[in-house]
Amino acid sequence: MQAEIATADTGIVACSQRTAPSTSLPQLRRLRISVTDRCNYRCLYCMPKQGVPNLAYASLLSLEEMVRHVAWLSSYAGISSVKLTGGEPLVRKGISGLIQQLAALPAIHEVSLTTNGSLLASMAEGLKAAGLKRVNISLDSIHADRFTEITRGGILQHTLEGIEAAQRAGLTPIKLNTVLRRSTWKQEMPDLLDYAASIGAEIRFIELMRMGTEHEWCNSEFVSVDEVRNQFGAEILLEDHSGPAPAQRALLRWQGRIVTVGWITPRSHPFCRRCDRLRMDARGLLRRCLMDSSTLDLPHLLSTMDAPSAYRSFDSYIAGKVQPQTMESPFAMSQIGG
Repeated sequence: MQAEIATADTGIVACSQRTAPSTSLPQLRRLRISVTDRCNYRCLYCMPKQGVPNLAYASLLSLEEMVRHVAWLSSYAGISSVKLTGGEPLVRKGISGLIQQLAALPAIHEVSLTTNGSLLASMAEGLKAAGLKRVNISLDSIHADRFTEITRGGILQHTLEGIEAAQRAGLTPIKLNTVLRRSTWKQEMPDLLDYAASIGAEIRFIELMRMGTEHEWCNSEFVSVDEVRNQFGAEILLEDHSGPAPAQRALLRWQGRIVTVGWITPRSHPFCRRCDRLRMDARGLLRRCLMDSSTLDLPHLLSTMDAPSAYRSFDSYIAGKVQPQTMESPFAMSQIGG
């Protein structure tokens, strides 16, 4: 017999002694939450120059509601790891409090965050104190002029200071995210490897995906990881393709130093068969995949259904988690969380 408790303020059904999801369903472990669609950058691969329409504030989940929804997902679906994304998650007011509440949930073993790093210098210590474990930081160039071009106005020094602050605060291991572009990778990659090696960070090279309205530009700038690896010629000491994480990790010998590299290949070698992710946007809409056009309105489900009906609806949606037919989406990355 299930014991059901409806919280008085939201009607969300929590559960104890409940029946777990069917073992035939895709196993979920990691949740990515887009805490806001706002961003202080306009990166070339993320959104058009004019930006995208912002969601109405009234449609966004409060931070308290986010915590309650994560509690349900961790209790019923087995979510144990949460990564906060955006937009830029550090522009969301109260982010430290959100981290503190998520880290306190019994089933959540890790809260991490992906950021452009521009606001991190002044926030790193507080985020660590709140319970944040580690950060991924976008870094597409180590040259100030090209960084400003890619981000449409970003200041490289702010991000570098954010990386340094994250290291001092112990938000490690730091992973640097670099999106590969055909026109620039040969110039950028050596310097980025130098920088990653100098600070002891892992650097991850990510294939460009077709997002939003920029399909033509994305197609012209796409370069596969296979092509990059074949032309670059760095000595690979060890590779690891196991585990659910999207990155194929490798140890490279570079300029006499060992660097950990992650290759992320959503277009040339999709990693869908080992994916254990679920996504939730700032309104509480669930997506089984970044490229999934179908969503599940979790706030509506949990506030209008009894517990058994909510479980069935959730399970039915998750059963449809399959490899997308094409790696492209009509939505900008900032709208659904990168």
